Amino acid sequence: MKIKKYIYAIYKNIPGRAIWRDRIFWPLYGIVQDLPKGKITSALPTTVRLMLGKGEQQVKLRKVEHPIFLRTGTSDVPLLYHIFVEGEYNIKPAKDHDKIKFIIDAGANVGFTAVYFANKFPEARIIAIEPEESNFRLLQKNTASYPNIRCIKAGLWNSTTKLRITNLQKDSKWGFQVEETNHDGPDTCQAISISQILSEEKAKEIDIAKIDIEGSEKELFEKNTQWLSKTNLMVIEFHDRMKPGCSKPFWEAVKGMKFHKYRKRENIVLVKEK
Repeated sequence: MKIKKYIYAIYKNIPGRAIWRDRIFWPLYGIVQDLPKGKITSALPTTVRLMLGKGEQQVKLRKVEHPIFLRTGTSDVPLLYHIFVEGEYNIKPAKDHDKIKFIIDAGANVGFTAVYFANKFPEARIIAIEPEESNFRLLQKNTASYPNIRCIKAGLWNSTTKLRITNLQKDSKWGFQVEETNHDGPDTCQAISISQILSEEKAKEIDIAKIDIEGSEKELFEKNTQWLSKTNLMVIEFHDRMKPGCSKPFWEAVKGMKFHKYRKRENIVLVKEK
């Protein structure tokens, strides 16, 4: 575990993500991690394509029904390994897998988590929410073969309003942050609330809520949090390093609720106690 910690420390400080990290470090690190697990089909040729290929590449994974698509030289590459090789969302709900019926994936990016959940919980209806246009297009492509996944181009918020992506020109395809706005433009999107999703889907409870929304957890949990009492498991990444204090409203909102809590990589997992 210490070696892995040191490798991550080196990874986070290498300059030039697209060249060094996403084209060299992650494909090499990923194949080393995958060799004993065998999650990726044709791992060596896939690694070569991720290092040398251009544009979108198709990757086949064992125990995943359909191939996935990713963009070489982008944060799609480490995301592939985080989710499908390292099992970032290999969580254990209190219910049996076939009883998991409703999942919200907020901050869906290009759809890897939604696809992972769709294969792990095949009976579940999955709502995948992503605000950024290029990510959303690939999200739709990756989930097109899964009729139980609904994609929504929006940012998760505490109300239905309009949002602006504040860091659209960043050097990777994850970590997009949003704020409320009154203007329209290429950097804007709709906001959607969990209450609205539950109403549209006619869902009475949420079996799993995966929330990775780059600091918007501050606004999400500031008000209109009645849905928390209807949620059986939450897996959430806090971003206080990006927006100081953004986790505080969450802990205030769940105060008094009974959850079993544990950490999995950078996520906090809370399972409702019966």
